[in-house]
Amino acid sequence: MTPDLDRALCERYPLMFAERSQPMTKTAMFWGFDCDDGWYTLIDTLCTALQQETDSGNAPQVVATQVKEKYGGLRFYVHSASQRQMAMIDFAESLSERTCEICSFPGTQNQDDWVRTRCKGHNDPPNRKEPENPCAPNANVL
Repeated sequence: MTPDLDRALCERYPLMFAERSQPMTKTAMFWGFDCDDGWYTLIDTLCTALQQETDSGNAPQVVATQVKEKYGGLRFYVHSASQRQMAMIDFAESLSERTCEICSFPGTQNQDDWVRTRCKGHNDPPNRKEPENPCAPNANVL
């Protein structure tokens, strides 16, 4: 994830990412968010839901120990969480397996030399081009 998006998550959820500035001997969060930018919104939405559960007084403060891609899916490891918060994490992880890690368009898991979740535009090695945004207005339409 780009440094700007990494910083944005840490600033928006300082308690959740409190370990981000600790040394690598203490936490894997030292390495930051080890995934591409396409999952930023998914992670941000998950963090909002997790923090709302904490703020409502019904759940512990989630503290992330590692956030990364593994086997084509998001992995969001934490110190402690309620069952409901763990279900939210599980749900976000399952959504990541259908979301292009690069651009956030719908994607599928594929395996070349590594399992990755990619959209059609990012899945084709010879092309590796930015896919057309299906939601963008058509410039040829008046």
